[in-house]
Amino acid sequence: MTNKINKQYHKLGIITLMTLTFFTFLSCKSEDNAQVVSSGASVKVNIIAAESESEIITRADNKTSNTVPVGSTTQTMNQPLGADHSLDISLTSVSSLTKQANAGANSAGNKAATVQQPLAVGTKYQLLIYDNVGKFVMKQTYTYGQEATAAAIKLDAGKAYTFIAVSTNSTSSVPTVADENNLSTAVVANINTELMYFKSTVNLKEGNNDLNVVLRHQYSEIKTTLHMDANTTGNITALVNPVFNTTHSSATLKLSDGVLTYNGIIPTGKSIVFPTLGTGTRTITSNSTLVIHPTTSTAVLNFGSLTIDRETKTNVSVSNLKISPGHRYDLDLTLKTCTQNVSGANGLDWNYAYTTGDCTSGNTGCKPGITKDGIFYANGKTISKTFTAPSADYGFVLDLTSLDNSFNMEVNNVKMATKEIQFQSNAMSPQNIQFADGSKYEGINTEGGANIPAVYNMTGTAANPVVKIVISRFGEVTLFGSKKSGGPLYPLVLMSGTTFNNFSWSGAGTNTVIVTQLIDGKTTIKGTGAGKKKIACN
Repeated sequence: MTNKINKQYHKLGIITLMTLTFFTFLSCKSEDNAQVVSSGASVKVNIIAAESESEIITRADNKTSNTVPVGSTTQTMNQPLGADHSLDISLTSVSSLTKQANAGANSAGNKAATVQQPLAVGTKYQLLIYDNVGKFVMKQTYTYGQEATAAAIKLDAGKAYTFIAVSTNSTSSVPTVADENNLSTAVVANINTELMYFKSTVNLKEGNNDLNVVLRHQYSEIKTTLHMDANTTGNITALVNPVFNTTHSSATLKLSDGVLTYNGIIPTGKSIVFPTLGTGTRTITSNSTLVIHPTTSTAVLNFGSLTIDRETKTNVSVSNLKISPGHRYDLDLTLKTCTQNVSGANGLDWNYAYTTGDCTSGNTGCKPGITKDGIFYANGKTISKTFTAPSADYGFVLDLTSLDNSFNMEVNNVKMATKEIQFQSNAMSPQNIQFADGSKYEGINTEGGANIPAVYNMTGTAANPVVKIVISRFGEVTLFGSKKSGGPLYPLVLMSGTTFNNFSWSGAGTNTVIVTQLIDGKTTIKGTGAGKKKIACN
């Protein structure tokens, strides 16, 4: 009996032990499940903008500041260009060439000021994903502007992934990644076009994750502009073989760390492409030139030759340019001629108020006009001032600081323009001059901003006149005007059938210049004029 009872207890114990073991297993299993995160991470790429950061500027005291606005980094130089010409050189870092997507919480580098730059719609970029040991997981190609319709990427929550994006800023293709299966060996090789790159390691959370992509340019871009100083006559008529040195043919990008390996140097330099010059121009801007080179302070711009104002300069070189990868630069070259006045400047100081003639009863001479030196001049009459420019081998310059509201000139007894040059829009004669960019006095400024005031409401200075007239040694005339008081000068052109006449200029003999003005109510001309001769540049 006792044995039977013991056997029952033994059996019950076994059953109890098995039951406890089973429930303990279930309990442990339940705890394991609490620690395992399900595959519930969704990654969405949503490019909404591009941004460029301000640079960290080194000041004169060798301290740094990252509060300097984008576009404020400028390198300036001056160098001779032959005996009597010079180049003013300005190299400005417009911005870092950063293309950013969605400046959200996951974005890196929010310390510097930013300026938004949208990517071109249709730009393609490839996104590659690697796990926490650098093994390839997947890749997907995106088109900027179509991200909203792209499927979300499904990955495991609670895990870290490295996201790499590459693009050549193309709307038709993405770069090929070699050895993509391992992040440590993956490269984009031998790229000779634009190259943009992004890398970020992200711990994914359960649910939706926004990936904030910042595409950074790996090369430099330089846009080159040649200007002719307002006191330099003529045009740019030839640019032969302009190139940048030194630059490499291509580079290879390592995806794991963004390190570039530069390939062979182009021995002939990277060509700079300018628009056609036609019969000549005073300002010309190149296409952007891609420069593939590490940070340098010894970049060089070379011209085989350039022809300015009928003079050809050979082997022109601009050296010691400081450039860094990932930045966009404006390189401005201002061509200047060194001159001085041949005999001092002659002044113009007319300022005659509107008046009328004798208006006593029955007097037919009661007409609107001005009174000059006690003599009445009715509207439609002309007053004048004569200048003499002896031995002016570089022509003549007239700077007007005030004008109301028209003028003309005679050079050695030949009228400069076929009609009075009228700046006012509602005067006795039609307005027949405007800015070369299409802007008009008392009209719209094509650059934007406020309308341009009437010329008689502007006041200039000796350094910044309202109107500048430049007569070359070949008898060519160039006019410039300001769009606001004390503002910069812009080229002016005649219109409405008014043209310049051809006249001769004597570089060795005496030249006679007569400034004339047609009376039309209040009449003002203030300024100075002088003959110019070339001198050696200091």
